[in-house]
Amino acid sequence: MKKVFFSVLAIAAFMVSCSSNEDFAGSTSISSATSSSVTAYIAQNYPDTKIVSTTSNGSSVIATLNTGESVSFTTSGSVISYSNNFKAGLKADSINASNDTTTVDTLGHRPDGGGHGRGHGGGHGGPGNGGPGGHGGGHGPGGPAPDSTHIGGPKGGGHGHDRHFKNEISVDSLSSAITTYISTNYSGYSIIHAENDTICQGAVTQVMVCTTANEPVKLVFDAVGTFVFKGERIKYADVPVEISAAVTANYSTFTVMKRAEKLTLSDGSVQYKVHMELTGVPKSVTFNADGSVACEK
Repeated sequence: MKKVFFSVLAIAAFMVSCSSNEDFAGSTSISSATSSSVTAYIAQNYPDTKIVSTTSNGSSVIATLNTGESVSFTTSGSVISYSNNFKAGLKADSINASNDTTTVDTLGHRPDGGGHGRGHGGGHGGPGNGGPGGHGGGHGPGGPAPDSTHIGGPKGGGHGHDRHFKNEISVDSLSSAITTYISTNYSGYSIIHAENDTICQGAVTQVMVCTTANEPVKLVFDAVGTFVFKGERIKYADVPVEISAAVTANYSTFTVMKRAEKLTLSDGSVQYKVHMELTGVPKSVTFNADGSVACEK
């Protein structure tokens, strides 16, 4: 995925770096017109994310993103609401364990669980064979075999969030340097997504954290767990004139997404990441505050 963030109306995913959205996985009785409207909205407002699944109850459609976020639409494709899934994300293996409400039996075992269903990706805490369940607790059900998109792995236990794509990682696997930074600087936030990625700065780990009412903040760390920058979703209309002028001058043939990212680096300097596409091929360009190009992917 390439993805990096954020707002109730949305972008691309904290945020991961430049990811493209996939067609609906597991969609239920959703018209092609509605599918097109939802896909277009997510692409414009959450360009750094992927759609994991869509569900319909007959009166609304919910698109769940790989970042743990979800957006609800009417059956005609109009936006109803947004959720960062604070209570339903990676709570089972979040460093904020108080969010885990799964019951425990008298022997201390958690019930067999599925999180987002039978998973793609390995779990932690269960022995051997098959695909994953969640993280922690009793042995979850086996998942499908590995393929070009999904990771195979041992059974996991309990409920939790299954990994949907190869670069998504368990919160339990984050280094102590990363978890210490988050607990120190983002007290009260919960982790809803983590992944490894390669961006302009090299190999990094991207972690999305949020509070109950707000869109996530993307925190990016280098290979040894040192903080590199934070990313926050903003409207493209709100980027400085230096950035919009540079886009107009150098990328006039591209379609620019409605949401961009404001990146605040460890030294306090600011950059802006703009998501765009040309004939269906996504591109993300990071600009310095003066409008010069810092990175292009």
